[in-house]
Amino acid sequence: MKTIPTYTSPKMQDAVVQTLNALLTGYVEYLFGIANIGVDDKGFSYPSIYHNDGSSKNVMLFPDNKVKSFGFWEFNGANVLDDDEGVEYSLSFVFWGNLTRIDSTKRYDHTSEIEQNIISVLKANGATDIDYTEDRVFSSYTKYAEESQTLMRPNTGFRISLNIHDFIC
Repeated sequence: MKTIPTYTSPKMQDAVVQTLNALLTGYVEYLFGIANIGVDDKGFSYPSIYHNDGSSKNVMLFPDNKVKSFGFWEFNGANVLDDDEGVEYSLSFVFWGNLTRIDSTKRYDHTSEIEQNIISVLKANGATDIDYTEDRVFSSYTKYAEESQTLMRPNTGFRISLNIHDFIC
């Protein structure tokens, strides 16, 4: 997996995501910003991250058992609040990991422990309306549906949806 350069002066939802990623570094090996939908030459869709290097390069995010875990964000929308109270962003954090690589001493499915740690960080930093699921984690991406091993143990994945208020606006 490649590390994508971060923004030097992120704005709006990119600033929120970059701040949250910095707080999640102890829980997720590779953290990416907001993904767009890419399409391969067979028409399958996948999460795509712009390389942020001034080129036209994008990186396809796909589970890789050589890494412990990765996470990326989806931007679901925003609501500009009245009276200069800022913006409320609706985001989803998508996580994939290999449980054995994350902690080889745990011989059980510790997905809920990972979820709890990440949710705790999000809540401590102002996230509200938190919802999470382990079902249909990659439903937006047909490339994942093609790969039946994506979420078979020791692999795991989940999606955490949340709202977060930003006063920067």
